[in-house]
Amino acid sequence: MSGLTLQPRPVPGPVPAWAFPAGTEGRVPAGPATLRCDVPGRRLAAVRLVLHAGAGREPADRDGVATLTARALMEGTEPGGGTALTAAFERLGASLYASADLTALRIALDVSVTRLGPALELFSAVVRRPALDDADVRRLVRERLEEIAQEDADPGSRAMRELRAVMFPARARASRPTGGSRTSVGGVQGADVRAFYGSVVPAEATAVVAGDLSGVDVDGALSDALAGWAGTGDPLPTADKIMPESAARIVVVDRPGSVQTYLSFGHGIPDRTHHDWPSLMVASHVLGGGLTSRLNAVLREEKGYTYGMRAGLLRMRHCGLFIAQGAVHTEVTADAVADALTELRGVLTRGIEADEHGSSVRALADRAPAEYETARAVAAELADASANGLGADYPSSYLAAVRASTPEGVANAYRNHVDPEALTVIAVGDAAQIREPLERLGYATVTVTAKEE
Repeated sequence: MSGLTLQPRPVPGPVPAWAFPAGTEGRVPAGPATLRCDVPGRRLAAVRLVLHAGAGREPADRDGVATLTARALMEGTEPGGGTALTAAFERLGASLYASADLTALRIALDVSVTRLGPALELFSAVVRRPALDDADVRRLVRERLEEIAQEDADPGSRAMRELRAVMFPARARASRPTGGSRTSVGGVQGADVRAFYGSVVPAEATAVVAGDLSGVDVDGALSDALAGWAGTGDPLPTADKIMPESAARIVVVDRPGSVQTYLSFGHGIPDRTHHDWPSLMVASHVLGGGLTSRLNAVLREEKGYTYGMRAGLLRMRHCGLFIAQGAVHTEVTADAVADALTELRGVLTRGIEADEHGSSVRALADRAPAEYETARAVAAELADASANGLGADYPSSYLAAVRASTPEGVANAYRNHVDPEALTVIAVGDAAQIREPLERLGYATVTVTAKEE
């Protein structure tokens, strides 16, 4: 056609420079440390209060009290006041939620920056004067027991629980469910929750605030809310630092009649303070970070054993776990384990290719501007760094280390910390069908444990 002028194809430019938002540290008088992070244009203020009272510091025989404490805080300052508390925050356009993991008890507030002051006043009442009523705790215990039953029925949750139980010695808190077992949760009473929360040391806590804070007296609002807040109870136990034990073993969790087997492969690794952590993140992405990863290329695309496998690192304060997991058809369980082991060994024998290293680095680091676009995401990352003693500059240094990694360095980090001949393999499935094929692999002794009822 005459007269038609085609425009040149657009050429992508360089990725714009981006840095994780920097925070300003401070402290509330006679109260928690603070970390204020200005994120221009984000009119939602995200407040994250990190209390060093996670499940790792629960008293003996009271597993689950940290989780129940977090939930009891949501009931407010009056017995049975959960609905009224929610309504009070909703009138401010705010939301409040709380959770507990092994490391910390976290209380979160999201609200428009224009209403941060009034929301923090209400927040202050919740954290300073919670009811933690006996009747509320009894109801929360019943709800948690129902959740545990649901977790028992979920193969993925059951596999993760068994992986931790096998890899950590029984005396390690990490060997037991973070939210407690049926026995331990059933024994928790209101007095236990009140004693646990009363032992929190606010001076050891950190309050993180992220959002567009220009013109907002954040320090003043935090001081009004948290100044002079002090604990009243005896000190909580010190969290243990017991490391996982890596050894070749296969454990079958019997689920008679199951048409799928949920597989988990685990190995202990150092914690996030180790210089190899960023490279181990890249290695795990190469192996199972997407549909084009090595595990998926073989087990999903080539063999059709699974809808997908994934690999990653489980983060704890004193250690980490390299984990690969996914569900496969029952009849190919042993074949899937054999092929997965081949790929997990392949990093040692074949190394890391430049193209797969580059795509993994881009996925982990170059997506950061989108991943941390919201004030919530920024506050959550800074709160997690604080809870794990990593410092406010950890997110930036981690991303820089990922970008600076090399294929050889990634392969060496994996080689130094993950031994494919010492993996714990958990298989949640029909033992009658999968035990003998797994034994024929000759990888490790196969033991069978019954599904909890």
